[in-house]
Amino acid sequence: MEAKFGRTLTSEENVVRKFILSQTPTLGRVPSVVEISEEFSHVNKGKLEEILNELDRFDAIHPDESKTNIIAAYPFSGSATSHKVSFKRKEYKSIFAMCAIDALGIGFMFDSDVSIESLCFHCEEKIEIDVQDEEIISLNPKGTVVWCDMEYSKCAATSLCRKINFFSSDEHFERWQKGKSKRRGHLLQIAEAFYLGKLFFKERIN
Repeated sequence: MEAKFGRTLTSEENVVRKFILSQTPTLGRVPSVVEISEEFSHVNKGKLEEILNELDRFDAIHPDESKTNIIAAYPFSGSATSHKVSFKRKEYKSIFAMCAIDALGIGFMFDSDVSIESLCFHCEEKIEIDVQDEEIISLNPKGTVVWCDMEYSKCAATSLCRKINFFSSDEHFERWQKGKSKRRGHLLQIAEAFYLGKLFFKERIN
């Protein structure tokens, strides 16, 4: 987590990390490795590869096997997910978040009002959340909760993120969970998940 905030990275690594995150809403997608290389053309190619490898090792980003595209630059997903976040600022395009808590945290990261569209992980009912002035002003369905999975394994993108989802109610979470092997985690009320989003992302690119 410290590396995701840049606190344990070198200054060069942190500059690249911040570029990737800051450019994502501008582009409406995570920048490719080619685009990152163009931005840092003054950096030796081998050195830049080393920096990206270190960001991957610290799980600040997660590239694909070819090392040409970035699957995850937390909180952003390099491909479509169930969690779409739209900014209420003209300079930013809609993006996809890796998980429910990431979606709730993105507005804090960019000091922007946002709207979130997602799905209940049990029944696929549409979930809509409006955030204004760092407060949830609209939530539909009203009983929406978040399952916060705690079983991390090497890479958040391939472990935690796939399991941290919205459910339209406690009941729908219980229906989804029934018959499954028990996992470590917590069922959060929306205010609790929103607080975690703020905690994890408000200072992420400062």
